[in-house]
Amino acid sequence: MSCSSNPNSSYATGNIINFVSNQVLGVHLGRKAKRDKNHLFKWTDESAVEEIHDIKSLFDEKIGHLELQSQRYEDLLRSYNKKIEDLDDALAGLGKEVKEMKELVQGYEGDVKSLKKIVVCGVGMMLVYYYFTM
Repeated sequence: MSCSSNPNSSYATGNIINFVSNQVLGVHLGRKAKRDKNHLFKWTDESAVEEIHDIKSLFDEKIGHLELQSQRYEDLLRSYNKKIEDLDDALAGLGKEVKEMKELVQGYEGDVKSLKKIVVCGVGMMLVYYYFTM
């Protein structure tokens, strides 16, 4: 006879599955499981709890490390923002100086043109003087 044709065997199989799932899930879901020395999954339950505690402590350590690194990077970002603001201020000051220099150069540009005319006139007079004196 197969297990499916015998109603008693499927009932027994169902009872075994229910017993095992209640024993395993009872501990993991927070229900009280039987704590006797014949408990089939006692060592797996204890090792699972130990693994969970180890993972939790490792997770807490990693979170603490990440928070520390995050704080360091935030401080670094603040210092870079401060440096950028200082550079912006320096650049604005240099822009003002460049504008003043352009105005100064434009003022001297007319003087340079006049000086060129004087030099050309002087050279022309010297050439005329040499031409007539020679």
